[in-house]
Amino acid sequence: MKNELAVIDIGSNSIRYVIFHPIDSGRYIEKINVKVVARLSAHIDEDGALDPLGIRLLCETLQRFYEIGVTHLVEETICVATAAIRNASNREDIIHAVEQETPFTMRVLSDEQEAYYGFFAIINSTFLTDGYSVDIGGGSMEVTLIENREMVAYHSFPFGAVTLTRQFLSGETMTSGEQKKLIKFLREQFDDIPWLKNKKLPLIGVGGSARNFVRIHQSTMDYPLHGIHQYQVRAKELGKLIDELEDKAPKHLTKIEGLSKDRVDIFLPALIAIHELALHIEADQFVMSNYGLREGLVYEYDLREQNQRRIENVREESLYQLESDYKVNRDRTNYLGTIAKSIYRQLVTLDIIPERAADLRLLDSASRLLYCGQYINPDTRSNQTFYLLTNTDLKGMTHKDRLALALVSSYSSSKRMHQLLKPFKDWFTDKSIERFDLLGSILKLTEALDVTERRAVNSVELALEKDGKNIRIILDTGDHDYGFEVEKAEKQKKHLERVIDRSIQLDTKGGGLI
Repeated sequence: MKNELAVIDIGSNSIRYVIFHPIDSGRYIEKINVKVVARLSAHIDEDGALDPLGIRLLCETLQRFYEIGVTHLVEETICVATAAIRNASNREDIIHAVEQETPFTMRVLSDEQEAYYGFFAIINSTFLTDGYSVDIGGGSMEVTLIENREMVAYHSFPFGAVTLTRQFLSGETMTSGEQKKLIKFLREQFDDIPWLKNKKLPLIGVGGSARNFVRIHQSTMDYPLHGIHQYQVRAKELGKLIDELEDKAPKHLTKIEGLSKDRVDIFLPALIAIHELALHIEADQFVMSNYGLREGLVYEYDLREQNQRRIENVREESLYQLESDYKVNRDRTNYLGTIAKSIYRQLVTLDIIPERAADLRLLDSASRLLYCGQYINPDTRSNQTFYLLTNTDLKGMTHKDRLALALVSSYSSSKRMHQLLKPFKDWFTDKSIERFDLLGSILKLTEALDVTERRAVNSVELALEKDGKNIRIILDTGDHDYGFEVEKAEKQKKHLERVIDRSIQLDTKGGGLI
């Protein structure tokens, strides 16, 4: 049995303590997340050393974290430090102080290790296979090139949100002259890295500054879907937000929804750095990964225990975890999925619908999660399923894909589906919505064919009548009593009849009772 696992992330801007709790499905979920805005990089003296006040602040913070861990029975803690400690001239003294004054042993990550853990979190939690990742902390900015889910290059720039603010901001607001100097400095830094050119890949944001940008962007457009992980937006939106913020004083910035109060004074320089990187690499898309260094450490710890190098299929793993979390009967959903996909394929063979690999993939996933809402309330299963899937970060899936899955898995009628779609105006074309209607109606009919949950129907066979207007669905029922299935299916077939514009007649073969 796994135990509580804690991660301490000692950054240049903040020190964060996160407890991860193991659940039945085998994964770790975040349980406690607290931080202290220590601004250690502001405690670096002229000799490059962390001053005594900074060391004391660090040790006192770690002791506070330890007391939380004792309460929650944490048995193992991974304690890591990044740029502020890594670059300190008295690094060994800091490590010794932590060992002597706290219960922890602090591991100082190299710039390559810091980049690696961010990369490792991305490939194990998102749909992305290629891109540039950027994580701007208080004192450093890690940029990584990811190709085919491998880290092929990285660079740690020796500046971050705090240090850029100290270097280029003299007052409460950044002047146009200061902004020009900052941009010139950033472009010179990026020009020195040859692999930051000629790729035109998406930019993947990791860390607090990227998180704040996404939350602000979502709040301005009243984004209707839960979560920021795997959120996609045009990279040009970074520049638009800079234009809106550049003349605002801190007292006005505090009123912006989505912007953390402890980042008010350092957010704009960080945002400019991310935007300039996006321009330099010619990124069209900005994608948020809410999983970074800490989650990368947890993935490494967890996968090592399972003798795995990485999660090979992030989407599949996420579906499996959901099935486990909500006690889905896999035997039954596999059976329903087999019947549903058989109906779909035969409709294709009869030239009634076009074949799309994405349809079969969505139909398979939806059949697996058809009953997840039943875990909360069987009487409102459909609504609960939609709510769960739209309020869960499904890793390996875009937000659009997650909404499509929620619509098909929770399908009860076309009218209800259109009601659920109202907050998501313009997300899908009419043609896509027709596809969801088709797949949902197939699942609705399939579910009816197992109303007694006894697998009374062994298989289905579709035949098109000579007039081309009617379809016979022949149910192989073997020796089963299939009367309840036929009765339910007669009521539910109307959904599919409407979508394919043909009437459906149900017939049976087998020796069962009706």
